[in-house]
Amino acid sequence: MGTSLAFRAGILVFAGVAAASAQTYHAIITTEDGSPLPTSPQIIPSLSDRLVQECVIVNIFGNGSVQYAVNLRSRPYDPSTADMCDVSIRLKGYRPMQATLRNDTTVVLKRMGLHEGTTVSASALNAPEPAKKAYGKGVNAMNDEKWPAAQKNFEKAVEIDPDYAQAWSDLGEVLQKQAKPTEARAAWEKAVQADPKYIKPYIQLTMLDLQEKKPEDAVAIGGKAVAMNPLEFPQLYFYYAAANYNLKHLDVAEVNARRATELDNAHEIPRAELLLASVLIAKGDRAGGLQHFRKYLEIVPKAPDAEQVKRAIAQLEAPGDAK
Repeated sequence: MGTSLAFRAGILVFAGVAAASAQTYHAIITTEDGSPLPTSPQIIPSLSDRLVQECVIVNIFGNGSVQYAVNLRSRPYDPSTADMCDVSIRLKGYRPMQATLRNDTTVVLKRMGLHEGTTVSASALNAPEPAKKAYGKGVNAMNDEKWPAAQKNFEKAVEIDPDYAQAWSDLGEVLQKQAKPTEARAAWEKAVQADPKYIKPYIQLTMLDLQEKKPEDAVAIGGKAVAMNPLEFPQLYFYYAAANYNLKHLDVAEVNARRATELDNAHEIPRAELLLASVLIAKGDRAGGLQHFRKYLEIVPKAPDAEQVKRAIAQLEAPGDAK
């Protein structure tokens, strides 16, 4: 697999460090669903307080094994941290992350978008290697937006292992990208059947029901996932709140919109603030609505609907406005 420019530069700059060091260490980089890495990740060592790189990446192997050597000149020697190196890791299709390499530790990369978190389906871990290999190829094609190729590989994965819930889930996503909502729904329903505790397809089905203006169905399928109380999916609570708001179930909508904003630490779904504002105003809480309208603009000041939100704020702030 190819090696990044930053990785090659690190070899050149710190070749002497690796040669001089009597000790190299190993760590593992893996994906949250256990699929093979599509390419070698870019690993950039951090700078120490002395403004030198903390380590050199000696080699990155195809299985995700990383060999590295610590630059002992980067900091005072401490045997308890002699194997430690802070790095940033980037890989197309996965979330950039800061990590600390230590000997024999494993670093887990999370997919972009609707990530798996700690709710990876057990079916992914138990899938046979040929199915995992096909799934990994599908993920790689999906990251490159090659939808037909991704579809072909995900279909191969579920043909090998019909209980591969994550492959069904991603198959549904690439089918939706190709404007095939009926086929996408069938794939997501297969994912739920394969692993009822796997959260992601519930969210996908809830989203689809909302898009197709079926709030009752969205509440039904979303409610099953909400009952499992997942902590890593603020999107779930957002869509469930939206469905209940559409049905004028305002108390349920408020509880779940608040849950979405509380869990969305990275502000990946700022519209949860907008939804919560709308729910509170519908319940007569103008002060609360104003607070969350302002929070929305704080998070995304250049949002497409920013001017509309500003007008709503001005109307709510107008003296004598009884709305």
